Amino acid sequence: MKSEEIILLGNNQLILEDNLHSYMYKALKWSEKLRKNVNRPFLKKHMTNKELVYHPLWIAKTLVLAGRHPFPPKKIPKMVFVDALSGYRGMLSTVPETSTLKVTSNQLIEADIFEEEAKKYIIDVQEKQINRSYVLKKPDHQLVDLSLHYLPLWKTTVKSTIFNKNFIINANTGESEEHMGKFWADRNRMKIS
Repeated sequence: MKSEEIILLGNNQLILEDNLHSYMYKALKWSEKLRKNVNRPFLKKHMTNKELVYHPLWIAKTLVLAGRHPFPPKKIPKMVFVDALSGYRGMLSTVPETSTLKVTSNQLIEADIFEEEAKKYIIDVQEKQINRSYVLKKPDHQLVDLSLHYLPLWKTTVKSTIFNKNFIINANTGESEEHMGKFWADRNRMKIS
């Protein structure tokens, strides 16, 4: 199998397979937790597959150049992200920690949005989200860096006679990322069975 070096979001201290069932339990809705036998050991016992995949995101470092004549423009750094599958976009509140990692290419989810299209989405964020906070003169924007990063996700399935569910868990934080799984299912890229 071909391996590729990627830029990983996070510090590469991922949630271990052995602890995955605890995060899956946290991701359950209250109504699912109230079922009689659905608990952490149940989830661990009935996990039929677990796969670590990497979801593509474009991360851009930008500068907002707010004019203040006769003074030089004020330079305000901003971080923008664009989901490389859906085009969902927004601003990041902090600079994300990154690391490099070698992974096999079958673990990577292929990006549908490439660099030129990602730049259009970034301009949209600048115009609709950043410029909104400037009442009079809108600032200029400068794209400093744009690179493809990958978010590590655990894709798991629980199957039993009383409970069946697919889980997408962020391998950095343990939070549910169920909405990302819907992007894959919609595109038939990754069947969630």
